[in-house]
Amino acid sequence: MATESPGQSAAWMLALDDHLSAAVGERELIHLIETPTLLEAPLSPYYCRQVMLWNHLLLPALDLSAWLWGRPQTDRDWKLAGVVAYQTAPGAAPDYGALLLMGVPQRLRVADIQACPLPKHPSGWREVALSCFRQGENAIPILDLPHLFTGGLLTC
Repeated sequence: MATESPGQSAAWMLALDDHLSAAVGERELIHLIETPTLLEAPLSPYYCRQVMLWNHLLLPALDLSAWLWGRPQTDRDWKLAGVVAYQTAPGAAPDYGALLLMGVPQRLRVADIQACPLPKHPSGWREVALSCFRQGENAIPILDLPHLFTGGLLTC
């Protein structure tokens, strides 16, 4: 693995659906689960109707594309889930969640000069992203994982 240069970071680009991609830091995506077993969670929001068991933990399985588009997506047969780790405060023990993905994540090197404004559509990117970078012709938002998995979406 190549070392990072000043002004560069490694990231994973995640396919949220056929049109939306987002990124997380290299060390935030910790496990991929092919054909995840998802369990229904009654009375939960439309974008997080399922949970999955991972390492003896019950994780929320977030369909971020559903939240961004503002509606439940058609019934999908999810083929991939990415387990992510995040901290709610510096030095805190890590917490975990799962993002439902449409494809295998792509590892990228991101330089400071790639910074760009968040996409205007869907409009929810401002609520879920910390920053954004340009990859080719696409703006790729960087997800705020603590916000996503600690109830931040419920207040938006």
